[in-house]
Amino acid sequence: MKPTKQYILDKALILFNEKGFVNVRLQHIADSAFVSVGHLAYHFKNKDDIIFSLYKRLNKKQELLLTEFRVLPLFEDIHFLLRHVFQLQQQYSFFYLDTLEVVRAMPEIAEKHRQLLGFQQQQILFMMEFNASRGSFMQPLYEGQFKEITRIFCITMNTWMSFKYVSGNNAPDEESYCDDLWSILKILFTDMGVPEFRQLGKKGID
Repeated sequence: MKPTKQYILDKALILFNEKGFVNVRLQHIADSAFVSVGHLAYHFKNKDDIIFSLYKRLNKKQELLLTEFRVLPLFEDIHFLLRHVFQLQQQYSFFYLDTLEVVRAMPEIAEKHRQLLGFQQQQILFMMEFNASRGSFMQPLYEGQFKEITRIFCITMNTWMSFKYVSGNNAPDEESYCDDLWSILKILFTDMGVPEFRQLGKKGID
């Protein structure tokens, strides 16, 4: 039985994660999937086509997470989002480690990713406003404060893994990721928010 398109994508993802976006050639992917380059071309025109197919899978999963998150972004839902975003970033680590190279090489991905980042910021801003309205976050001290924190939060969310690798940590873990993101939100906690956060089993907020 000939390898399916999905099988080839799975093999390509493993290679991109292991070797990096720029270091993988079509021949590497064909060898890993036990097919000829000609057979590979039957499913994918070129390497960019494979990258774009992988990014569409990632984009769809991220959008689904953010859409579900908006329904009721309580503290437990924030933590759920962070955990699953981290897991997706691990699953597609090549994209988060090589983001600049990928978007420079592929304008179509650059545009879709800009749209995703915009959607992400909208949902995080809504989360802050929602938790302020119910009393778990302080009201903003000045106009635009929540937008500033949202921008910092989303930048950290999307570049955290790259920073860890550059700093020499090649095995970033989920708990550290969540802790670092929560640390940005701690300044907003009210007397109602602190015990709610502690119910998640988190420490070190005093």
